[in-house]
This record gives sequence, structure tokens and C-alpha cells, in this order.
Amino acid sequence: MPCATFVGINHHRQSILLGCAFMSHEDIDSYKLVFRTWLEAMGNVHPDAIITDQYQSIKVAIAEVMPNTIHRYCICHIFSKLPLYLSGVRPSKIARGEFKSMVLDSITIEVFERKWTEYIARYNLHTRNWFNKLYSEKENWVPVYLDVYSWAGMLSTQRSEGMHMFFDGYITHQSTLRIFVHQYELAIRAKHEKELEAEYRSKGFQIVCESRFKWEEYTRTICKWFESRGILCYHILKILSHKKIDKIDERYILTRWRSDVIRPHLNRFHQVGYPNMAPEYKTYKSMLKYFDMACDIALGTSVKVQCVKHNLKKMVHDLQN
Repeated sequence: MPCATFVGINHHRQSILLGCAFMSHEDIDSYKLVFRTWLEAMGNVHPDAIITDQYQSIKVAIAEVMPNTIHRYCICHIFSKLPLYLSGVRPSKIARGEFKSMVLDSITIEVFERKWTEYIARYNLHTRNWFNKLYSEKENWVPVYLDVYSWAGMLSTQRSEGMHMFFDGYITHQSTLRIFVHQYELAIRAKHEKELEAEYRSKGFQIVCESRFKWEEYTRTICKWFESRGILCYHILKILSHKKIDKIDERYILTRWRSDVIRPHLNRFHQVGYPNMAPEYKTYKSMLKYFDMACDIALGTSVKVQCVKHNLKKMVHDLQN
């Protein structure tokens, strides 16, 4: 049976496993069931964005179950199909290279649109349905349309494929389901220990920078590096260096990359997996219930919203002190 994995990235740029599912079928209903079950395990918190292979069944399921999640196709999955759908085109190697360059190097939507029109005409691809379908879904895979969203540097499902290779060290094709569950826990524990090790290294050693920069104002650049990765690009840093600004404003040091943020999940381990979670997580969920309830009651009434904000700020301050 195919094993579908949910893989994310932590603040050390390590791959983290957010869940997996065995699927006997890969139709729309099966994917909807998988996504709904996964969301339940995630406390019904929908991801801001998700990258998958280019399958219509997955697209339909995500649109229904996670309508506000930005869905991106794995660009490597699309590129891997070029030899098949450019068959008969000569010279094929040059055609594949031009296609990749057109997609990856277009810095504005206008440039991409022009290059696409020229490419289709040059190789006479007007009647090839695969290219017509790709163009109709361009906002799901072409970087210039998607770089306005944050992807933490991820463009493809390669991290998910890497996670499959990681499991090769724990399970084989002969492993039973019972053995898989046991080995799965060992694999998760190993991943967890690597994250703790990276956390220790980031806090236990001083990082020496080659250059120091200071800045107060962010100028939007055409490369969209900060928007899509959450890290300032070298264009900005070059300007800051030229202006002799040696400090970066706090607004542009995102929480997801900081090492001084409290991450309670690092102290919790789901010993037997969902739904039989560790006691700490159950306690966390019970507290979250009341936070959600307060938000639901206050929503729509400005006075109540301000009351919730005020009391939560006071509570956080009291807990931290």
C-alpha cells in the first residue's frame, strides 16, 4: 500500500514528520479522509500552504477539506514528465532546458506569459493537452505566481521523498503493520533527538557572522526571497552594507527561524501515537479548548475581543514572570 507522508520544516531547516497514512486507494474520497484525519490529529489547524505531486484527486480533496490552504504542485514532479510529453520534439534536450529556464528564470508574470507564448509557438505545442492543462493551472506551480507566499525555501516534495529514504533504515518490504508501528516510533524518536541536538548547538555556541548589518526599512525586491523564504536576500543585505546599517529590525527576523523562542513541542513526545497521546499533549489540548471557546464567544464584538486580548496578555506576562 502507498504510504503518504506529511513533512514540514523546523527552524533548523530539518525535515519533520507531521504524520503518515497507508492508502489502499488513491481516489478523491480516500484523500479527503486522509486530510480530515490528519487535521484532527493537528488540532484542526489548517496549514498555510502545502506542496504535493500534480494529481487531480489530491487537488480536489485539498480544495474541499482545506479551502484556505495555498496548494502548490511539486515542480520536480512536473519536470520529470517533460521527456514523455516532449516526445517527438527536436532537439528534445534543448527544449527541456528552455522549458525549465522559462519557468525558473521568469522574474515577473509578464515575462513568463511572453516566454510561454513564444515557447508553445516555437515547438508547435498548441494541440498538446498536457501543456494546455499546465497553463490553466499555472498559479499552482509556476514560481513567479507563488513566491508572494512563504514556503520556507521548499519548492518540491523532495523532503517527503527524503523522509521515505529515512524510513528505509527502520522498515523493509517484509515488515508487518505491527512492526511498522513499533519502528515508526523509533524513527520519530530519532528525529526528535536530532532536533534537540540542533537546538542545543544553536543555543550553546555563539554564531560568528562574517558581516554585520543594521536596517530600519525593508525595500521590496523583485526576487521575493523574504516573502517566499522568510530570510532577507543578498540584494537587501548589500544595500544595508552600502548604507552602513548594521542592525536588522525585529520585524524581519521571523519567529519560525528564531532560536530564542519557546517551543513546548520539543519537550513532548507522543509515545504511542494518535489518538493515545502523551499526557502532556492531552493537558495542552484541554487548555486549548478554553482558549478556542473564549475566541468564539468574543468574535464579532469589539469590546469582548479587547477583553480577551487584554486578559491573555496579562496571563502571558504573569506566566513568564
